[in-house]
Amino acid sequence: MTLRVGARWDDPVQDDRIKAAYRRGLIDYIEVNYPIPFGSQPHALDIPVLAHTSSNPTCSAEGINLNIARRIKEAADETDSPWIGEHLSWLGTAPTGSLGYQINPLFTEEFAAVTAMNIRRLRDYYARPVALELGPIYIHSTEYESEMHFLAAIANDVDAKVILDVTHWQIGNRNLERPTDYGLSAIDPERIVELHIAGMRLGSDKRFWHDAHDLLPNEEVVSMVVKLVEELPALEALTFEHNPTAPEDDFFKFLEEMDKHVGSYRAPVAA
Repeated sequence: MTLRVGARWDDPVQDDRIKAAYRRGLIDYIEVNYPIPFGSQPHALDIPVLAHTSSNPTCSAEGINLNIARRIKEAADETDSPWIGEHLSWLGTAPTGSLGYQINPLFTEEFAAVTAMNIRRLRDYYARPVALELGPIYIHSTEYESEMHFLAAIANDVDAKVILDVTHWQIGNRNLERPTDYGLSAIDPERIVELHIAGMRLGSDKRFWHDAHDLLPNEEVVSMVVKLVEELPALEALTFEHNPTAPEDDFFKFLEEMDKHVGSYRAPVAA
């Protein structure tokens, strides 16, 4: 297994830090969340791109927004992305049917059937593999044993890859008061090709945990990621998600830390 380490790209204000990290050999690619701001050109950075999106309502009976899908496909074709990351969401962040962020589906057989249909259509349209990701979980709304079992069932049904967002996974386990390793065994390890890592924070209610890309990942999540890198047989990518407005020093500090932990699994940097 040869690992690539990357950083999420959201906005041109990140370009300088991204280019510096690439020159220093701290990252091998950027993961771009399409559609992107008008006029921006992350592909012009001459850094390999993984295509990702949080805009498609993949679990919705309303179906996929073909305009959004077209823009994502064009970007993936242009950058030769090996797969396209898709969230399992009832509502995406596209202007139509959006509440500002992904809304999780009910994890039921009915939603599973609709999701499988949508993912098959996307995969065929994209003409490349799709990698599925879960958002943070706050309630146990499932006919399956868990949301991880729902993800596993969909991935197996449509022969999809999986992005394991370790922070989202641990947010769900904390919010539902489950063991830290709960749910991982449900997923075929051969399907997990990418890990996401980011910060998290406890909400003001002192009960629920949330995504926090402005913070660095905590030690528990870092330890889990290192262990997963060592053990997952088909893993190809590890993506650090950091808010463009968060301190630049934190960005480099964390990438240097991860290089110490997983650098031996990466391909040698070309001279």
